[in-house]
Amino acid sequence: MITSHLLKALRSAAVCTGALALLGAAGLAQAQLATGKPKFLGNIIAGSVPSNFSAYWNQVTPENAGKWGSVEATRNQMNWGPLDTAYNYARSNGFPFKQHTFVWGAQEPGWIGSVSASQQAYEVEEFMRLYCARYPQTQYIDVVNEPISQPASYRNALGGSGSTGWDWIVWSFQKARQHCPTAKLLINEYGIINDATKLNRYKGIVNILKARGLVDGVGIQAHHFSMDNLSAATMKANLDSLAQTGVPIFVSELDMTGDDSTQLARYQRLFPGLWTHPGVAHVTLWGYIEGQTWVNNTHLVRRDGSERPAMAWLKNYVRTTTIGGGGSGGTSKNIVVRARGTTGQESVTLRIGGTAVRTWTLSTTMTNYTITTTLSGGSTVEFTNDATGRDVQVDYLSVNGSVRQAEAQSYNTGVYQNGACGGGNGLSEWLHCNGAIGFGDL
Repeated sequence: MITSHLLKALRSAAVCTGALALLGAAGLAQAQLATGKPKFLGNIIAGSVPSNFSAYWNQVTPENAGKWGSVEATRNQMNWGPLDTAYNYARSNGFPFKQHTFVWGAQEPGWIGSVSASQQAYEVEEFMRLYCARYPQTQYIDVVNEPISQPASYRNALGGSGSTGWDWIVWSFQKARQHCPTAKLLINEYGIINDATKLNRYKGIVNILKARGLVDGVGIQAHHFSMDNLSAATMKANLDSLAQTGVPIFVSELDMTGDDSTQLARYQRLFPGLWTHPGVAHVTLWGYIEGQTWVNNTHLVRRDGSERPAMAWLKNYVRTTTIGGGGSGGTSKNIVVRARGTTGQESVTLRIGGTAVRTWTLSTTMTNYTITTTLSGGSTVEFTNDATGRDVQVDYLSVNGSVRQAEAQSYNTGVYQNGACGGGNGLSEWLHCNGAIGFGDL
């Protein structure tokens, strides 16, 4: 992956010096593809903003400008200019902005290995502090990128493995929360969508952060090397598994290769499963213009502004497909969660479409907890068991009077069965372990 990510940087540098100001023939007067949808469909900005960006996308991620090695290649000499360009464009257009990234083992400053451990920790935190002061309206931050595949070389200075096995990640998120308290904090990794073994390891990190209230989203890169030959069934199984953490999924770096017909077939096979999955909160592609993507044949728009077949299909699909997700709009729903705790100190959280809607502290008697919402998407009732002797019994969830019994649902990841946590097979009203009962789409 080092070679691949360096290739990203080289291509981005070329874009910075010679970006084409495309006047796309494909409808600059039209709104973004995902206008009015509960999920954004975003893309990257490199050195300059393509003139047709707002014809397609409604979220911005800087390709390389936000990486520490790009900002502070020379110690204490900060290059914010390219990042200013992307951030200010997002702000002026009302698009969500995601910083990419704070802590990463690739594209880190070359000088970081020559300073002491205490200085390394200081410098990492300083980068976060300066960033957050300069860009206070950042909505999302990839705090740690590729913790499994490309961990930071200076991780021991941040706590190393420690008691959790990932203390350096916990430290990074704690500092990001301190300095950017209003941003949603994300972790990001590649190879998750196609590798169940790596996925399970990743879920372990996510759950460590979730237990400490530090993570708001889990990123999966979905690059061509994971996607091109992936089956839709495998993708869904892995998305379903990751969604069991109860943390919203961000498809963060999507691209697929191929000639016109091959790329079209791949988007038709896989994109619907990403866009409509109830656990996926948002989707960001990784480039779209010919000659300005990090890998050949991942582009969706040619140099002359004409669209490849996959883009023509994508436009129609996104605009005409009704989905649930982390947004609002549509019919009001009266939701009832009927539950009790064994001690009266247990709390449960209702999450819809990846968004935490309401947390209730439970009575020891069966009680109806109600909320009215227009949110749509997958629904879960989640429990974090933070003390001994605590258990939750969920009788049902109802939607406008239609009852869904807890013991009849497809999964329960908080049930204690056969002497262990993590049964995950439903057929129980009880939550004893950290986990959730899934009640399906609303």
